[in-house]
Amino acid sequence: MAEQLELTDPIVTPPKVTSTYTVVVLTTDRETVSLPTTEPGLVLVTVKDNLGVRSTFTYTGAQAIDMIKWMNTANFSVNSMQKRVLQKLSSDGYLPGTVTGTPEPPPADF
Repeated sequence: MAEQLELTDPIVTPPKVTSTYTVVVLTTDRETVSLPTTEPGLVLVTVKDNLGVRSTFTYTGAQAIDMIKWMNTANFSVNSMQKRVLQKLSSDGYLPGTVTGTPEPPPADF
């Protein structure tokens, strides 16, 4: 083992707890072929946690195409697209939890 310094008084830092995620990037591509499938279709969902750490989740092939079709035809007047994407990540076991909060309103000049 290499030399190391043993502190007389250890530095104690509070534990960091990740408790929430928000969608920051959503990429859809009907044509890209990405492993492990040989079929076209790619959806990338990047989320950021309450500590500022980003994580990206990938859907490929038929699963990605189905997700793109679902997003293209969904009625987002009741549940926002971000809420539905977070629910999808949760139901697929990527981020177990419950979606809370309200969608951001569109800008006044939109």
